[in-house]
Amino acid sequence: MLVEEIVSRFPEIPDDLKEEPIFITFVNTFSDQLLVAQKPSNCSVEYGAPNHYFMKLVNPIGIYKIGLMKKELLLSQLQSMSEEFEKDPQRFLASLVPENASDQEVRGPGCV
Repeated sequence: MLVEEIVSRFPEIPDDLKEEPIFITFVNTFSDQLLVAQKPSNCSVEYGAPNHYFMKLVNPIGIYKIGLMKKELLLSQLQSMSEEFEKDPQRFLASLVPENASDQEVRGPGCV
């Protein structure tokens, strides 16, 4: 169920990953971050934690979807992230969001 929810939230995630054990582990490992991840708008001037989660956790999958990365490389990256998280969860999560990041996305003047 969680994998389906994450896949439905992000069109960047292709269907061929849904059954991959490494992807399922990745989703379970980073479920809290994926459930709040948010794609930054085009006029962002400052990213919040949800934007950083999106860029670090979802963007590589989008790169695979458009054909700029092989599936094996993506799965290797997802597995490495999951393993690094398991070694030291606090340190890994801290590495996803810069210290000076704002709480929420800040959009530039004139953006809706």
